[in-house]
Amino acid sequence: MALWLLVAILVLVTHTQVLPRRPEATPLLPPQAKDDADAIIDAAFSSDIVYERIAYMTDTFGPRFSGSDALEKALDWTREEMEKDGLSVVEEHVMVPSWVRGREFARLLSPRVKELHMVGLGMSVGTPGKKSLVAKAIVVSSFQELDQRASDVQGKIVVYNVNFDQGYSNTVKYRTLGATRAENYGAVAALVHSMTPYGLQTPHTGATRTTGIPSAAISVEDSRMLARMQARGQEIVIEFYMEAHMLTDKPSRNLIVEIKGAEKPDEVVVFGGHMDSWDIADGAMDDAGGAFVSWEVVRLIHQLKLRPRRTLRAVLFVNEENGAKGAEQYYLNHKHESKLTSIAIESDEGTFTPLGISFQGSAAARSILEQIGKAFLAGIGSGNVSGQSIGTDISPMCDAGVPCGSLVTLDPRVGSLSNNPCKTFSNPPYPDVNFGTSGYFWYHHTQSDTVDKLSPRQLQHCAATLAVWTYSIANLDFLLPRS
Repeated sequence: MALWLLVAILVLVTHTQVLPRRPEATPLLPPQAKDDADAIIDAAFSSDIVYERIAYMTDTFGPRFSGSDALEKALDWTREEMEKDGLSVVEEHVMVPSWVRGREFARLLSPRVKELHMVGLGMSVGTPGKKSLVAKAIVVSSFQELDQRASDVQGKIVVYNVNFDQGYSNTVKYRTLGATRAENYGAVAALVHSMTPYGLQTPHTGATRTTGIPSAAISVEDSRMLARMQARGQEIVIEFYMEAHMLTDKPSRNLIVEIKGAEKPDEVVVFGGHMDSWDIADGAMDDAGGAFVSWEVVRLIHQLKLRPRRTLRAVLFVNEENGAKGAEQYYLNHKHESKLTSIAIESDEGTFTPLGISFQGSAAARSILEQIGKAFLAGIGSGNVSGQSIGTDISPMCDAGVPCGSLVTLDPRVGSLSNNPCKTFSNPPYPDVNFGTSGYFWYHHTQSDTVDKLSPRQLQHCAATLAVWTYSIANLDFLLPRS
């Protein structure tokens, strides 16, 4: 990249992030709305409390896996901090699955001896009899290839070497369904290329569909090495061991904080993130950032003594990672509010530099959101409305017809076509934004998901963005129109 172009981009990014502009007027909202948006943005950019709280929680309690004491202690602490903010907290109880990893390893025995970088997939069974198994491996690059080579699978370990350049939505099926498909052809275990475009021998865990054979993720480097060995005609033999098993379900809870609507308290704008993380990850990015930014929205509105026309409700869900029982229970408790919910917005795709929201809903609603974004958030670069991307925790509401959105962010360290070493693909209307290979998936579901991956300034920016979006929607004369 030419030096002048790099300097120009850096100046533009700095101006966008550091110098918020005053929003313009919009006919959809009263004149006071632009002053409220100004105040929200100023307040959000004046406090590092979100970063400080995420750092404290992740450093102090560590991984917050469903069914763990660490999750419950983190929820206790979060509730106490919310109450210190002067917020009223509601706990809604949820029964969550309890899966235990135990000891695990994968070792290459032939053509050489090497410890493979692996991590068991959540909800997987362990190896039979709590003993290691030794088997030949077969490497495939797709389910189609697996089907074509079905006669070669019996008694072997299937390795799915599927590159991430197709994006998360097109590759995660190998993690979730790979063991099931392999078992159908007589495989004894399944290994999958980690769901990431780039690796430093770091395996990425995640949920798989429980089946009769164990499954694990291996590092990008190890997966590609096994593929090269097979291509040369070398016999691959692997020793594999997992102690993974299920316990009985355990009690947990969603945390809810809200600002009651001044005129229409029964009508709500719902937003949130999830409190749980994988058992190997501190979960700062996935998803303490999204959960705490949502909490910060309520804290900011409360601090500023603003009263939206409708209720603003932040939900900190549990069990997003391996069951979505928090989302399921929230919907069961609140399905009677579906027709009164103007929008549900999830923040679970990182809290880096916000660009706007993705949206699923009617064309009329999208037009309204575009007007709000242009009027109030264009000045800080986060007023865009893009195509559909619906999160796990709001999906039951979306399925019930509620308009839905997700906070869209970009990790500027690796997320553009100009500086990403991975194969790229674009996502209109952001043609230079490579969402699938952004930094989010470098750290996703790994031990590297720690608070140093987050920026206090980006968290402020996300809080300002989500607060203005939700507050503005809550202040419309009407609920967002549906199809």
